Amino acid sequence: MSKRMSDIGLATVMLFAGLVLSACGGGGSSSSGSSGGGDGTLKAGLFDATIEYVGSDRTESATTYISPTGRFAVIYGGNTGVSIGTLSFDGTAISGTSYDYRVVGPEGFIEDKGDEGTISGTVRSQESATFSTADAEGEVNTKVTLQRQNTVSDRDISLADAAGTYVKGNSEVALNVGSDGTVDSQYYTDTTGCHLSGTQSNSLSVPDASINVFDITYTMSNCTQVEGEPSRNGEYTGLGFFGDQQRQMVFTAHNENVAMKFQGTK
Repeated sequence: MSKRMSDIGLATVMLFAGLVLSACGGGGSSSSGSSGGGDGTLKAGLFDATIEYVGSDRTESATTYISPTGRFAVIYGGNTGVSIGTLSFDGTAISGTSYDYRVVGPEGFIEDKGDEGTISGTVRSQESATFSTADAEGEVNTKVTLQRQNTVSDRDISLADAAGTYVKGNSEVALNVGSDGTVDSQYYTDTTGCHLSGTQSNSLSVPDASINVFDITYTMSNCTQVEGEPSRNGEYTGLGFFGDQQRQMVFTAHNENVAMKFQGTK
């Protein structure tokens, strides 16, 4: 969450709040590759984030999800943008980097990437943490408090249960998920024309079956390229979660030029 994000008029209603509530029915070690929580460190999952902007009276709410592998995404309210990055843990110390994307484009793409931001903070318990974000010059621009949503975070997930076709919007995009984690989708629009493909096994992977967060990697190809705009083609990495007994899927990913969001139901 770099300095540029503080200039956006963000809404206070969390994106996907309805999905999270329907799912509710309700990490870390010295590396970024653990779901955490067993030794008093931060446990991976979904978090409510309260964001205080330094130098102003503005405070925002957002939904944050953290993978056991250290990937994280922040979804800002009002469909106004996302931050995507990685976190590392060393005891109770948090460090990491993030990129902001703030201009919502067609078919769930989010453009206008900001500068890389740095993260530093402290784990307060298995379920809460605080950190600050700073820009490239080291100027702190946000202070963030995380509180874990235990019920939805601790729902078991599996690739077998995830397999199926998830439809976004009014049948505008259908994402096919195989039981081996392969993913495939065609964006049948004149605006994008992209083909989403994760042909290798475990393109969608479950780092910890007891934590409702998955990692996803895929390639976008054949996207319509508009002169002067960033390319939507390339390899995307991100993460997401399931709602409503794995009948709903939400994920956010980026190729370091643009980001995209997907929310579908099977």
